[in-house]
This record gives sequence, C-alpha cells and structure tokens, in this order.
Amino acid sequence: MLKPKRITRYMLAELFTPTVLGLMLWTFVLLMNHFFFVAEKSLAKNLGFDLTLRLFMTGVPAILILTIPMAVLLGSLIAVGRVSADNEWTALQGAGHGPWVLLKPLILHGLAASLVTFYLYAELVPRSNFTRRHLQGQILLSSSLASDLKPRVFYTELQDVVLYVDDILPAVEDDESEVGHLRGILLIQSDPRQNSYEVILARSGELYPAGDKSGTLIADLYTGVGSRYNPDAPETYYLLNFESHREPIPPPPYLQSFLAPPDKVVSDMTTTELIRELGEARRKQKERVEELVAQGRDPTSRQQRFLVDNRVNVTTVELSARIALPLSSFFFVILALPLGITRARSGKGAGIAVSLIVILVYWGTYTFFRDQSLIGKIPAWLGPWIANLVLVPWAALALWRMRRPRDASSGLLAWVVVSAIRTGRWIRRLITFRRRRSLPDDAPDLDGVSALEQFGGTSSRFVIRLDQYVGLHYLRVLAFSLAACYLIAALVELRGLMDDLLRTKQSPVLLLQYFQYFAPTMLHVVLPISCLIGAVVSFTLLTRTGELTAIKSSGISMRRATVPVLFLTGLLCVVLFLVEDSVAPVAKRRAQETQDKIMGRAPKTYGLSAGGRWGLGGDGKTLYHYQVFDPDRKEFQGLTVFTIDRHGPRILDHRYAKKARWRGTTAELEDGWYRRFETEDAEAIYEVFEGVETLTLDPPAQLAAKQMSMSKRGGLEEQMTLKELNREIGVLKKRGYDTTHLEVAFHGKISRSISPLVMVLLGLPFAFRVGRRGSLYGIGVALLLVLTYWAVFALFNALGLETLLEPWAAAWAPNILFGLLGTYLMLYIST
Repeated sequence: MLKPKRITRYMLAELFTPTVLGLMLWTFVLLMNHFFFVAEKSLAKNLGFDLTLRLFMTGVPAILILTIPMAVLLGSLIAVGRVSADNEWTALQGAGHGPWVLLKPLILHGLAASLVTFYLYAELVPRSNFTRRHLQGQILLSSSLASDLKPRVFYTELQDVVLYVDDILPAVEDDESEVGHLRGILLIQSDPRQNSYEVILARSGELYPAGDKSGTLIADLYTGVGSRYNPDAPETYYLLNFESHREPIPPPPYLQSFLAPPDKVVSDMTTTELIRELGEARRKQKERVEELVAQGRDPTSRQQRFLVDNRVNVTTVELSARIALPLSSFFFVILALPLGITRARSGKGAGIAVSLIVILVYWGTYTFFRDQSLIGKIPAWLGPWIANLVLVPWAALALWRMRRPRDASSGLLAWVVVSAIRTGRWIRRLITFRRRRSLPDDAPDLDGVSALEQFGGTSSRFVIRLDQYVGLHYLRVLAFSLAACYLIAALVELRGLMDDLLRTKQSPVLLLQYFQYFAPTMLHVVLPISCLIGAVVSFTLLTRTGELTAIKSSGISMRRATVPVLFLTGLLCVVLFLVEDSVAPVAKRRAQETQDKIMGRAPKTYGLSAGGRWGLGGDGKTLYHYQVFDPDRKEFQGLTVFTIDRHGPRILDHRYAKKARWRGTTAELEDGWYRRFETEDAEAIYEVFEGVETLTLDPPAQLAAKQMSMSKRGGLEEQMTLKELNREIGVLKKRGYDTTHLEVAFHGKISRSISPLVMVLLGLPFAFRVGRRGSLYGIGVALLLVLTYWAVFALFNALGLETLLEPWAAAWAPNILFGLLGTYLMLYIST
C-alpha cells in the first residue's frame, strides 16, 4: 500500500504542471490589454526600450494576484480530474483512503499559492503601482512640456492646442538679433464648445514649463500677429500685432491626476504602511468626534464626519482585500476536489469551463460587495471576505455529497440529468443502427473507438490531439504566409519610398523609422489574406498526404476538423481589433509624419487635432484648416484658408467656406466670408459671399492633391481610435456637418476586424474541393477569393457613402453575405 506521504508528493507533482500552464494562459490573456496600452504609449511618445519595459513590468504583479488563484483552481480541477479518470481515485478508495488523502496535497498547494499571492499583494503590487503612476506622470509631463517637439512637424499632443516651429536652435547657436531659440512659431488654440480659434504667428520665442509644476506651458512669443475668430460669427473677428506676448497653455485634463503631490494613496502603500495609515485614520476619526461633541453637534452624523470616515473605510477595505484575495486559492482547492472528481470524465475542456464558472461567481461577488463596503453599505472589513464566505458552504456541501453514499437516480435534478443522458444514448444508438443498415454487408466496421482508445487513451483525447495537430499545421502555414505578405507589402512600399528618399536627399534612417510603424498599420490587410491562405493551403496539404482520408475513416467529419482553425482565427480577430483600435492609429500618424519628411511634403496635422486638421501649403504662404474631407466627392467641409507672410510675420487674407469642391486646378467655395488686410494699420476689407465663388491657390490644387493622397493611404478614420472617431462624429453632427463618410468608416473599422474569420469560413469549402491539385492551386483560389471579397466590400462601402445604405449596413453587409455563403457551402462538403 502506498504511504500517504508518497501520495502527497505524487499529487503535488500532478498539480504543478497544469497550474503552471494555467498561470501562463490566464496571465497571457489578461496581459494583452496591458500590452496594447504600453505599445500605444511607446509609439505615441517615442519611449525608449528601457522605459517601455519598465512600464510594462510594473503592470505584471497586479495581474499575477488575479491569475494565481485562477491558475490554482484550473490546475487543481485538471489534476483531480485526471486522477479520477484513470481510476486512481477508485484504487485509493479500495485501499481504504478517503478524500483527505487528496485534500491534504491540495491544501498544501493552495496555501503555497496564497503565501505567494499575499507577498505580491503586500509588497510588490503597492511598489509597482507607485512606480507605474509616476512613470505615467513622467511620460505625460514630458509630453505636455513638449520635450519631443520637432522642427517642421505639427505637435498635437496638447489638449486643443497645435504647435509648429520652423527650427529649434541650441542655446549656443541663438541669433543675438532674435530672442528665444524657437524660430517661425505657429500656435493654434481652439475652444470646441464655442467653435472659436486663435491663430498666432511669431518670428521667435521660448517654450518652458510654469514654475508651479502644474504642467502648464508658458510660451513667450516675440514679434508677431494673432487672429481670434469664430467661423459662424465673423463680425467678432479680432486681429492683434505685438512685439512680445506671453501665452499660457494649460495641461490636458487627464494630466491633473498625475500632478498631485507625491503622497502615496492606499493602493501604493505596503501592508506595514497601510496598518500605520489605518491607525492614523482612526486617530483622526476620534479627534473629529471629540471636536463635534465640543461644538455641540451630532457625532454620529456621517455627513459631519464624511472625510475621516471615508479614509478609515478605504484603508480598512484595502487591508481586508490584501488578506481575503490571497486566501481565495485555499478555498478554490477545497472546492476543486469534489468538482474535479464528479466531472472527471469530461476532459480538460470541462475543467476550464468549470473554472470559468467558479471564477465568474467569485469575482462578481467580490467586486459587488467590495464596492458596497467602500460606500459604507456594509462593514468595511466584511466586504472583501464575502466572496470567500460564499465558497465555504459551497465546498462543504460538495464534500458532503461526495462522501455521502446515494442512489445516482435519487432527487428531481438527478432524475432529469439521468433521463437526459439515457435519451441521448438511445438517440445515438438509433442513429448508429440506421447508418449500419444502410451500409453493404461486406462494409468494414467504421467504429474505431477501440483503436482510438489505444492511440490516445480515450476517443475524446484522440480528438484533442487531432485538434492540436490541425491547429499547429494551420499556424505554421499562417506564419509563413504572414511573413510573405508583409515582405511583399514592404517591398512595394520601399520601391516608392526609395525614389523619394534619393530625390529629397534625406537620411536613410528615416526608412527605418517608417518601417518601425509600418507593421501595425498593415495588419488589417495582410492578416485576412494570410489566414485565408493558411486555411486553404493547410487542408490542401492534409488532403495530398491522405491525412484527411484517415480523419474521415476515424469517424470524424470534415466540419469537425475545421473547428481548431476557426477557433484560432477567432482569437486572431480579437487581436486584430485590439491592434486596430489602440496601436494602429498611433502608428499610422507616426508613419505619415515620417513619410512626409521622406517625400518632402509640407507638414500637416494627423488624427484628432484641435478643432479639425491643419496644414501648410508647399509654398509656405498658405495655412489651411478643415473639419471634414470626403476624398470620393473631393469635398471639404468647414474650410479655412490663410494667406500669410511668415517673415513679417503677417496675415494677408483669411477666407472661410462651409463647403469647398475641387474642380481641376480651382476650388469652388460655397457660403462663407473673406477678410483682406492691406497693411498693418489699415482697416480690413470684409466681404460675405453666398453661392459659389472660385478660388485659385498657389500652387493650384496643391491642397486637394495632398489631402486626397493622404486619404487614399489611410485617412482620418485610420488615425483615430473608435472612441476618438465616435466623439468626432458627434461634435461634427452638432455643428451641422455631413459625417456620412466618417460613420461608414467607424462601422467599417469594427466589421473589418472579423474579416479573417469570414474569409476562412469562405475559403474552407474551396480547400476541400481543391483536393490533390496542390498548394499553389490553393493559393491561387485564396487570392481570387480575396479580390472578390474586397470588390464586394468596396461596392457596399460606396453604397454607404452615397447614402443608399445605412452606414452600419454598408459596413456589415459583405461579412454577413460571405459568412452565410461560406456556411452554406460547408453544408455540402463531403464529410
């Protein structure tokens, strides 16, 4: 007979591997959101590798305190389920051992995880929270102080402010005739609520942080002109010439939380510091009560003692949470014993499903009652413990039912379950009987259950191995196709950029900077193609090697064989959505700015800048601004054009139109006004025009050509997140602008994220029909399907832009159409 110590060691070894794998799985899933957040910050702020790595690592401990209990639960369910499935639990019972022989190693396993989690929560998490908060503050402060300001690039990181300088001189190179090391300054501030703008041109100036460390910028500007206007109220126009002017630039609202004094909040304190904070808070509470009694007020009134009571409340909740949350691993392993044994023969998938149910119940209970204790609905110390207290009767009842001998058919619920199982078995036998009657007498027996059990242990394990094999085969082909698609796209892009680089004689380093941002911006193009090629080629190769025939002979249908491919593609769709909504917009803006430098284009703003998009004409004499641009109609909405003398500096004239259409080399302006300033002292000439007025810019149509080129390569919607784009649509709608183009793009960004799944679903039926014709034939079929899909997508997109379809319908119709077509064709494949 095995000694209990040996059984304990054996169970601990069984628990180790699935727990580690579960920890890796859950940590990877929860780290994805943190990873994309850090990647967005790194691209947007040009952070170095060291700072990026530090910012990423500070988020890991806070995630580990969540994933360790989840991994312990999953590992315990899988280990106990395997012991029961292999009849080892039956053998232990036959040897006279009870549940305690398994419960003992589980308790040791849970206590070890609780101690690790407690150390993380007590020491590492507070320190990492404090470090992360200050790192984010440093990043935002460095951005708000314009430390990454670059010459001849529009700086749009400040809230409702756009800043542009021609040149930045080191202090030792300052021209004594000019004040300040910034040359050729353009400062634009907007007020979205009032729809007003302030445009300042200055010959030179300085930019530095305010002395109060509030994040405010001070701009000292010398020799310039300022224009303040509202496009809807041109009579309020104001023009000012100055020799020196000081302009404070307030920090963005989101920066305020990072500008507080460096005092630690409760989440930043170690447990020792938290205990001292609780003692100090209770002392303040006692002093407040005595003060209220001395003043003759009611000391039991929470309204009178809100601040001190809230301090005690928050500290007590945090301290209780740091003990209750780590101990969840202990309660999870006790619950895992009866749950793992009763569902032993359902496989690892059942273990994952049960763990998800338990985790959802636990976190829902924990979050709700913790919030209730924070607002004082229940005692502060009790809230974080209620989720653990819920697990206690659940585990006790499950253990009692596990020990209690009972008839499997007793009880209403058990009767329903048993009846359902018996009915399913009866239907399965009936189907098998009818299938066998339809076969010839000399047909071989297709029931390969015994062979499958010899190969994989059980038929379900064989199917899992088959899923792993098909999934890995698909991922290998997908990786090669993804690399090939990126290489082709990069070569096409490089061919166009090399000519411009040689023509403008720019540094080759700009090419490296451009391709640094290139990968995320092209993911929505290359991933659907790669997934389709990967799926078609994978099943084509499996057909040529006869493996699909072997899968059929084992009794597994071809539709079932495609499940791992569809599942993996679904995960890739989630990754595509996260990249498209967080990383790609920032990378697109940076790529466009770098491309402008390579091609020698005049600079302009990208993404969501102050009150619209700003840019300079190639001649340097035209400053333009617009709210919305529709490249298909070649139409601007809310177009403003300044003619400026940047050496004066002076504003020569200012023209505004609600709409502007480009006709060859001229622009047709509708409904607007015009101001011309002859000299600095003379009164401006002011005109209002209705209908159409023709305007020729210098050089002709340069503005439209640049904006249309930008839109074809990725317009405004590609440079904004969904949240920013939705907010921009709302603002423009309130001002009366046509936002159809942006609404179609908004829904298109969402629907585009599931295009890999739609293409794979469409390509799989053709993969089975291609058969033994070869992988090259499969690639050709895949490319033909891609072209068809894109053509239909472009057609519906055009119908949406012409308002013949609702924006959401235009965006989702191709996916629905091809998804249904692929599903229909899958029904007719030979299984």
